[in-house]
Amino acid sequence: MIKSERKEVKKGMDGPRNYGNPEPLNTSHIGKSVTITLVNGRIEAGKLKALGAYMLSIDGSNGKELIINKGQIMVVSIL
Repeated sequence: MIKSERKEVKKGMDGPRNYGNPEPLNTSHIGKSVTITLVNGRIEAGKLKALGAYMLSIDGSNGKELIINKGQIMVVSIL
């Protein structure tokens, strides 16, 4: 019986790492204060409430929830 060789697959990386963004936005940031700069130049600030595949939600400074499409985000700063 001949055993076929199998390549070892390293787990923990789902794809190429983005070294330009060392700390990607993830669920561990929920509840933290964030400042978001949109591609149109508008700046929004508040607490991160929820994350989805294409959207994120923050509680704004005026007490209202703001839902932002991730495709419109240029910069996210976690405070």
